[in-house]
Amino acid sequence: MSFVSIEEVAERNELRLFRTSRYGQWKAHCPVCGDRRDQFHLYVKGGDEKETGFYCHKCGAHGGTIAFHAWLRGITFEAAKDELYPPKPELPNRPKRKRHPAETLTREQLASIGFTSRTYLKRPVGMDEKAWYRYKRDTLNWIWQEWNSCQQIQRERE
Repeated sequence: MSFVSIEEVAERNELRLFRTSRYGQWKAHCPVCGDRRDQFHLYVKGGDEKETGFYCHKCGAHGGTIAFHAWLRGITFEAAKDELYPPKPELPNRPKRKRHPAETLTREQLASIGFTSRTYLKRPVGMDEKAWYRYKRDTLNWIWQEWNSCQQIQRERE
């Protein structure tokens, strides 16, 4: 899946962009506010994925590339995301990976038993695939065991 630039979103939605004196920044007539002639209230910043965005100084609309597409089309964020990045079709003969029960725990549930980050789900650099699989399985088993013991203690208290 390739990154869709904010300039491409403007082009798809037939919004004409005008260059500004700043590198990677454009201005445009806001389709919501209805500014005309020399008035430009909508500014679009392109370039790196993390730095892209738009902001209208008149109506206050702002956001990233997907939000920009949703705003221009008048659709929801999820619908815009599906238009820009269509989901890949399921492979018919490939079974889905069964999730470990510990992977279904929410952030709040994990925090309640002392796990405040999810860095344990990131493979360390240099670790081979087999070792990573064993480490992840053992870690998830440990987390699930901790969750169950915590739940058992709470039931006993009640």
